[in-house]
Amino acid sequence: MEIDLSKKRSKASLFSATLLSATCMVGSGWLFSAQLSARAAGNWSFLAYFLSAVIVAAVGMCLSKVVGVYPVRGATARSSSLSHNSLFGMPFAFANWFGIMVTVATEAQATTQYLSAAIGSDYLMQNSSLTYAGKSLALMILFLYLMINYYGIKVLARVNNVVSVLKIFTPIFTILVLIIAAFHEGTGGTQNFYLTTNSEFTPSDAIGAIIGAGLIYSFNGFQTSVAYASEIENPKRNVPISIITSIGIVLVLYLGLQYAFMASVPHEILLMKGGWSGMNFSSPLLNLSMLLGLNFLAILLLADSVISPSGTGYAYLGASSRMLYGMAKEKQVPGFIAKLDPIYNFSKRSMLINFFLVAIVLWNAKNWSCLMIVVTGYHTIGYMAAPVSMGGIFPKYRPFGIVVFIILGLVMNTISSSHLLAMNLSLTTVMAIYSSIQNRIGISLSKILYFNCPFLLYLWIIYLVDNVWITVIISAIVYVSLTNKRYVSFCRTSIARNDTELDEQRATQ
Repeated sequence: MEIDLSKKRSKASLFSATLLSATCMVGSGWLFSAQLSARAAGNWSFLAYFLSAVIVAAVGMCLSKVVGVYPVRGATARSSSLSHNSLFGMPFAFANWFGIMVTVATEAQATTQYLSAAIGSDYLMQNSSLTYAGKSLALMILFLYLMINYYGIKVLARVNNVVSVLKIFTPIFTILVLIIAAFHEGTGGTQNFYLTTNSEFTPSDAIGAIIGAGLIYSFNGFQTSVAYASEIENPKRNVPISIITSIGIVLVLYLGLQYAFMASVPHEILLMKGGWSGMNFSSPLLNLSMLLGLNFLAILLLADSVISPSGTGYAYLGASSRMLYGMAKEKQVPGFIAKLDPIYNFSKRSMLINFFLVAIVLWNAKNWSCLMIVVTGYHTIGYMAAPVSMGGIFPKYRPFGIVVFIILGLVMNTISSSHLLAMNLSLTTVMAIYSSIQNRIGISLSKILYFNCPFLLYLWIIYLVDNVWITVIISAIVYVSLTNKRYVSFCRTSIARNDTELDEQRATQ
């Protein structure tokens, strides 16, 4: 008797999808970003959070439109392949997948870094770098992420629902305690917001903080529900709702945390440091709570330094495995990766490959901040696929898409030239290798160049020409060209796509 295994497959609810995205956003970022944004923008850091939330929400709405038509697993990395073709989508897919995958390493690093500060020893960290003992501990944490993911979305959702409650509670409790501590001083910390050094910051610093202070990094978890689209009930309705709801929750949380941190830093310490730009706590919230004598909060933060990054880490490991699966379905990586487990309905091969790649990155990285900016840059490149894909599928939404694309181009302008050069070189190298393989299997070089060159050329122009207005003009021209009806039609008809999975997915809805 044949058993219909599909009946055993469970899907995540809207509540679970929302918590999954919120969990990813409340990861290691909240432990570090309050200090980083204060250093980068002073009082303007509040504006930086609003801008970041608006940007990721706009990208999320673009992605939700794509998911409404193509509710497939790994849709975050596949969107431009679904709207155009796999060759065109490869730069976006690689950037998105690589950024999410490396983020898993940063979460394990964050836990280790906070533990090092808590024990006050150089056993785990020396000279701002993880020791071999620290890296070994981080690898053990990474293995825990693997175990949580190994038994499918239902187990992940159950673990995540509990972890999410703890992750939301701890920042709220921290905000309340720090604000009370600030008011205990008699001024509510308001003197910290009226430093003369604050006049040195401008609104443009808020834009720089979006990348430099890790705010895009902190909000990046919004797209996790998109990666799990095929495993969420009614994705056309629930994915956009989960994105907006989770972003709103986390924005309020981050704004409260920013105020609490800036208000509670002892004024004399701030003056001694020369203002916000001189703040350099290695583990900001933990160091601050110990400085204020809030030992109970320090213990809670220490516990949360394991819970918050881990909640993001295991969710991202699952999301990145689904992205790699999606790339395999689009023939961008070897097809054997796309084999699904018949019981748990995801690719365990993809999961294990991601695990070992993350382990390699983790072992060779120094600390959290070293990876954060590069990861954020890859995320931003990956985001650019969302408005392009939406415009290719829904021409009537192109006016909205061009605005989103231009904003992302301007965000790319804030990345340091050295980091942007590294990203451009890596993408160009990957595309050169991938294109040579595609050429050998019969795809003409002219088609390969036609599909790949426009976006890569755009990234190199941004790197070479550091001018806001040129970026706006070039971004608009590139977007209009990539979403042109004739160009999209040519992309779709030039390389055949396999819609078997999509047909199966729609049949179950």
